[in-house]
Amino acid sequence: MAAGVDPSLVQALREHERAWRERPLLRALYRDWFRLVESRLSSRPGLSVELGAGIGRFHEACPWVVPTDVAQTPWAGSAVDAEDLPYAPGAVANLVLIDVLHHLARPARFLDEASRVLAPGGRVVILDPYCSPLSTLAYRLFHHERTDLGAAPFEEDAEVARAPLAANQALATLAFFRGRPELERRWLELALVERRRLALLAYPLSGGFSRRPLVPHRVGRALLALEPALAWLAPLAAFRCLVVLEKRPR
Repeated sequence: MAAGVDPSLVQALREHERAWRERPLLRALYRDWFRLVESRLSSRPGLSVELGAGIGRFHEACPWVVPTDVAQTPWAGSAVDAEDLPYAPGAVANLVLIDVLHHLARPARFLDEASRVLAPGGRVVILDPYCSPLSTLAYRLFHHERTDLGAAPFEEDAEVARAPLAANQALATLAFFRGRPELERRWLELALVERRRLALLAYPLSGGFSRRPLVPHRVGRALLALEPALAWLAPLAAFRCLVVLEKRPR
């Protein structure tokens, strides 16, 4: 539920902002991902909204996309609940979620809302953690957020509902990869037009926002340049995924 200023959320985001300033490899990774997300946005007329804008760096790359968050923050223009979107039916061209989906306690409600507010041809573009065999092990050993591949992806997650920063990093994997048949059966208006696994080497070695980098920036950039040639390893080693849903014409 969207709310007023949440001091714990703002403090966590200030830590993210510090990591962003100090880690050039992290910035390079996300800027590549921002370009990828931008390239998937629908060009149809309508409002484009980022849900869970965090420290606002995607808005810097795409200033026409309105930054919002679950609570008021210094980086988001307004507080918006992804499970109760304040937009009229058909008014939205794009919904962008970068590292946000796994924080939703009721993903089915979000998909219902996306189906309602998107115009025909409008899109949901999601960048989120992906659980490959390698990344699942790494997330469980080294990441503070929960990774539960046994969860039901379209049911309410009581653990996530307790706080805005709670999460299940397995959600995108469960909903859009393992749960694709249920997704397509329940949300007929939302076509799953792309699923792409990415982030093989440079991202885990960058340390992300919460751990120390394991390689110098130059080494990380060299590894990042190698990743397209290693795409065949993605099912085994990807740490992130890109998912694109598109509202079907009636």
